[in-house]
Amino acid sequence: MKILQFLTLICVMFSYDALSCSCRLKSVEESFGDAKAVLLIEVQSLKVVTITDKSRKDEYLKVLEATFNTIETFKESAIPVESLRTYSNCGLDLYPTQRYLVYVPKESSVENYVSHCHGSFKYRPQLEFAESKLKLVREYAKKE
Repeated sequence: MKILQFLTLICVMFSYDALSCSCRLKSVEESFGDAKAVLLIEVQSLKVVTITDKSRKDEYLKVLEATFNTIETFKESAIPVESLRTYSNCGLDLYPTQRYLVYVPKESSVENYVSHCHGSFKYRPQLEFAESKLKLVREYAKKE
């Protein structure tokens, strides 16, 4: 019986929720302020690349790098964003042919890193929640 309780405890400790992303979600205003670019995109292709992590000297990190088509631009970067990168449990789950609203941060240890923590999300037009979030972004972009 004690073994069963121990195994249950281990399963709970290592459940998906225990390993999920934990960050403070930002408002549209905060996300815009921290972003060098805000885009509605459709992912075209993905590949795994190894990069040097700027925050950890000489350490290498495998990231998922996406090329994309821009559907709508809400904030344009001075230097064009040609690819996006993601990794870890806070990063976006990127898939080809899928659409995302991305806030590309001005500062990050990984260039063009997109994550839920920055406000980025998978855009599903059939969901009222996604449409209302996109509407807020469009309204804020008009004010800028």
